[in-house]
Amino acid sequence: MDTPNQTKKQPKTIFGTTSKSNFILNMKQETLQNWIAALLAACVIVPQITGFLVYGVNASPAFMSAGLYFTGFSCILFFLIAMIKGCLSFKKDKILWLIVFMAVWAFASYYCVVLRPNVASEVVNTALAGEIGRYEGLLSLLGYFGIFCLAACVTRTKTVRIIMDTIVAVGVVQSLFAVFQHIPKLRFMPNFADLPTVALKDVMLSHGLSENPIVFGTFLTIVFAAALTGAVYEKNILRARIYGAASMLFWLVGFFTSSIVPIIGMSAVFVIVSIMIFASKPTAFENGILKSSVYRYAAVAVGMAVIFALIWIFQGIYIRDKAIAYYDAFFRLYIVTNYSVANAQSLYGIGLEKSLYFIKEHTLFGIGPDLMAKYQMANDTLSLCSIDRSYNEIVYVAATRGIPAAAAFAVFLAASLKSSFGKFKASIKGAEWQDTAMFVAIAAYIIQSFFSFSSVLCAPIFWILCGFAFRKITDKGANS
Repeated sequence: MDTPNQTKKQPKTIFGTTSKSNFILNMKQETLQNWIAALLAACVIVPQITGFLVYGVNASPAFMSAGLYFTGFSCILFFLIAMIKGCLSFKKDKILWLIVFMAVWAFASYYCVVLRPNVASEVVNTALAGEIGRYEGLLSLLGYFGIFCLAACVTRTKTVRIIMDTIVAVGVVQSLFAVFQHIPKLRFMPNFADLPTVALKDVMLSHGLSENPIVFGTFLTIVFAAALTGAVYEKNILRARIYGAASMLFWLVGFFTSSIVPIIGMSAVFVIVSIMIFASKPTAFENGILKSSVYRYAAVAVGMAVIFALIWIFQGIYIRDKAIAYYDAFFRLYIVTNYSVANAQSLYGIGLEKSLYFIKEHTLFGIGPDLMAKYQMANDTLSLCSIDRSYNEIVYVAATRGIPAAAAFAVFLAASLKSSFGKFKASIKGAEWQDTAMFVAIAAYIIQSFFSFSSVLCAPIFWILCGFAFRKITDKGANS
């Protein structure tokens, strides 16, 4: 029997709040991991939906940013819950401090725009929400950071496998759209059917559900890494065959873009996988005709060679990145001026030249998130052959958010590559192949990033993979 001096034990609460907050503290780890898996899958799938709405049914481009805000800020919420549950900590997980630095510096870069004398409200809004059709302002950057942090909270191998399968699946969907886009006279989603920048009609360039063929090449780099690695190392013969077929599809549609990016990115994937094959002990399989990872690799290599030869003979291989970039930014989005045919500079030369000017003038905090186009259009001299991206991600970060931000981003890329390499070494010893795919995708993405740019419809997948590189797997079985 309770005595008058005894008090009933109160349920545990957060920060002394009411018992309604108990669902967070009392949430089972399994339930939390289910939520994390669902949210990360949404981060992969939602951009495909918004891409279809914008480029398939001509909905407002703002859907692109809305999708990222929904998934990114949901990830931030559940990351905070995971932190309370002890999944990560600033004491043990030093990478979180780097993320905080990048977030704070991005906000400082934005705030410098706000404080700039005589700045137009349109410029401030662009720094916050991003340029039309791009939407990589401060809010999107925070969304990326949230996606990364939540992915780093994953503790189940099953979640990584689900996300990898989802990545390959959305890659197949986009590639099927890309095939239809490339069929002459069909005019299916004909955003890049013509290239008026160089007076070309019916080029039928594929862009899938991405902003343009260049960004689609970045997307193909990631999905090709997942599919090719799965084709070589997956034990289940049916799944391996599906991955192999998907990788051939991705390799094929890469040549439908007329961009150098998918060629560089997917070639990097193949080279990295080749090094792995020849530097490690072959993996043996019980089922199928090809009972070794070496044989599977050889089959994939032959398939890629045949596709390349057929494309070379019947279509030809074209590189039109400069024309694509200016058509996208000028004719389609009208956020820059068209380039002069008298300008013989490459796309990358123009982007670097503009960026170095901005870096020199605004070394510390840059010109502001996603303000490269706006900054040039406000200046009669800079507006000549203006371009809205550097076509080099690190240089672009330096130009828009300052050299410290670019240095932090470079350190982040190096840390992600190093951590994913550690996971890859463990996968050689018998773990799941998804860790190998993660390392290949991150490495290849970094290589192609010197010729492309980040996109709200593609970058979330990259940030998920980087988050996985820092996860702590606590389950012992592959199916846990």
